[in-house]
This record gives sequence, structure tokens and C-alpha cells, in this order.
Amino acid sequence: MAARLKFCKERVNWIANDWKNIIFTDESPFELNHPPNRKNDCVWARNTLDVEPVQMVKFPKKIQVCGMMSHRALSELHFIPVGQTVSAEYYVSEILGKTLMSTMNRKRERGTVVERKMLKNMSRAIFQQDGALAHTTNMTQNWLRSNLKSFWAKGTWPANSPDLSPIENIWSILKDDLDSIGELKDIKMLENRLKTAWSNISPEVLDKLMDGMPKRIHKCIELSGGYIGK
Repeated sequence: MAARLKFCKERVNWIANDWKNIIFTDESPFELNHPPNRKNDCVWARNTLDVEPVQMVKFPKKIQVCGMMSHRALSELHFIPVGQTVSAEYYVSEILGKTLMSTMNRKRERGTVVERKMLKNMSRAIFQQDGALAHTTNMTQNWLRSNLKSFWAKGTWPANSPDLSPIENIWSILKDDLDSIGELKDIKMLENRLKTAWSNISPEVLDKLMDGMPKRIHKCIELSGGYIGK
């Protein structure tokens, strides 16, 4: 909480346009047979026997993806191979070296959210990542120093702070999309559905999420570094 409070106080005077220079990144798992959403999938009944049971897979197949967002664009989704550990070596060579650099080198001013430049002025871009071990090793930090003009170094982003990052809202949008279509048959169908839902996110949604960043920061300060919700 102290680290969260410090981070927010240092940026308490940032306006939405300041946050629109940040490229947020994250990884998230998605299950083939995901369970019902306990918060949203509610049934009001007088007796539990009146509620239709939902079949669940005990150990559902899942995939892990990595993505990046700005206030106007998204990277391509990076699908981490099943069984692959996200080591520093994998993170640097496959996610940073390929997905990130491909994203940062875009030239198009217009196009879909996965085609256009992340920022109109890429010289202002600041790369964000959380404190996962693969992100904070010397190998990763050295690569970032050598290849990016500006990034938040190890220790800048406070631990346990997904509620401060707008990319968590993007993951929720994807999960809601999966909830809306029901069961998928295999991992390939899950990948294709995620790609479609990801590319269908509008620039207006991305921009609105960034507009809300000052409010998140002020709320965290109000709560003395406490959890602010989504």
C-alpha cells in the first residue's frame, strides 16, 4: 500500500494527456471451458434446487496471452505456447524482441487498432510492465535500456496493482465476449475468438480508459494506497 501511495502521489498532477503517453502491457490466462462469472452470472431463486446446474471441467485447457495497449491502439495478441514458461529469455526474445518491436515500429496513422501507430508521436512513448520476475531481471532491464527511449524501470510500478492498469479492463472485455458465446471446442477456436474480440475493441474505448487514469490515481490516494476496484 505504501508503494502504491508513493507511485500515485508522484503522479497526482498528471492529466489524461500525460497518461496517453503510456503503453500498458500485461499477460492474462484464458480457459477453454471457463467457469461462470460469480459476480455477473447470478440467479435469484427461493431454493438452490430451482437453479439449473452448470457443468464444469475440473482441469480446463487454457492459454496465456500477452498484449499491449495505448490510448489509440493495441499490439497484436501474443499467444504463449502451452507449456512454455515465460522466462527472461523467452520474454526478451519473443515478446519484447518480436511483438513489442513490431508494435513500436508501426508507421500507419490510420487503420484498425492492431495496425495503427500506438501514439501519433512515438518519441513520447513510455513502456510500462508489472513486477513479474521475467520483467525485472537484469537481462530484461538491460534490453529495455538498449532498445527503448523511455520505460518504467524495475520498482517503478507498484506490486499487486492490476486495479491501477487500464489493460485489466481490456481483459474483462475479452472474458465477457467469451461468456456471451458459450462453449468453444478447442484451443484454436479460443485463439481465433480472442483475436477477433481483441481487434474489435474500439479506439474510443481505449481513449476513455486513459481518460479515467487521473481518477484512479486520486482514488488510490484517497484510500491511502488501498484497492480501488475496477
